[in-house]
Amino acid sequence: MTTGLSEQNISQPVAPVKKRSKRRNRCIVPVAIVAIAMLMLNAAISLLLIQWQQPVTVAFDMKGTVDQFMTQTAQHQLTQGQSDALTLRFTTALDASLHDYQRRHDALILVSPSVVAGVKDITADIQRDVARQMRAAKDEQ
Repeated sequence: MTTGLSEQNISQPVAPVKKRSKRRNRCIVPVAIVAIAMLMLNAAISLLLIQWQQPVTVAFDMKGTVDQFMTQTAQHQLTQGQSDALTLRFTTALDASLHDYQRRHDALILVSPSVVAGVKDITADIQRDVARQMRAAKDEQ
């Protein structure tokens, strides 16, 4: 004997699966192509912006530059006041030169010992700029 509940389930017809219209089927491929093209264009623009705004990494030999300054200063017989003034002028010129280079080149400046290889060394450029600034500051006095 079967229950009435199971007989009702068997006798109910199954709803037919709806098919998509031909018009909708024709639109799927072009819409997918446009969506993929937009996604690829968006990815390309994003990569370009990331690469364009990425700072360049350079190295600077701070210790060598300061040692060279100290060696040159030690060769002259300076009073304590003259030595302090010269050191202040040097640190001001060095700081200004590094900040100017960083701003102009959108650069990340690392000290040489922290860099293994593969970056441009700007030590000579910065030393020339510091020397120019020191001469200009000396001429003003």
